[in-house]
Amino acid sequence: MHTELELAQERLIDALGRQSAFWGVGKVTGELFAVLYLAMEPLSLGEVAKALKVSKGNVSVAIRVLEQLGMVKRVYRRGDRRVYFEAETDFWLIAHRVLERRNKPEFHESFSTLRESLSHALTAESSIHKDFVLSRLDKLNSFYDELDSIVNLLLKLDPRHISRIIRLVSRFQAKKQDTDL
Repeated sequence: MHTELELAQERLIDALGRQSAFWGVGKVTGELFAVLYLAMEPLSLGEVAKALKVSKGNVSVAIRVLEQLGMVKRVYRRGDRRVYFEAETDFWLIAHRVLERRNKPEFHESFSTLRESLSHALTAESSIHKDFVLSRLDKLNSFYDELDSIVNLLLKLDPRHISRIIRLVSRFQAKKQDTDL
């Protein structure tokens, strides 16, 4: 029989496993983060594998993904050769690190390819279809530019300040809704 606390832990493991599968980083990756997030002390790969009932190999692959995203960090214990891991608990810092990853070549390549697509469409023969394609490409390019501006702005901020800004904007939005009623 499971205690309420065990059920709470199982539900979080399930939820984060579903989320990480949705985002394409694998179910075990999210489950692993959940186990580490709820652990009172750093855990070894073996301990996490046992908790999730998966192989250490699966855990090793997933831990690398989490390390790359800045969601876990290694912890060493004096006199112990094993490596332990603990979850990052500052979610704004995690978000900041993930946003920083957008500077990867793949991200810039997609922006460049979109602009190239727009350039090709501009030189195409005039037609209703050309106007339609240009309209769609221009709309997507504008969105990318705005999104990139927002990300650049967020990256200039200290991650701890982002939460305050969002709360401030939320309060402003709530007051605006109240006055709209």
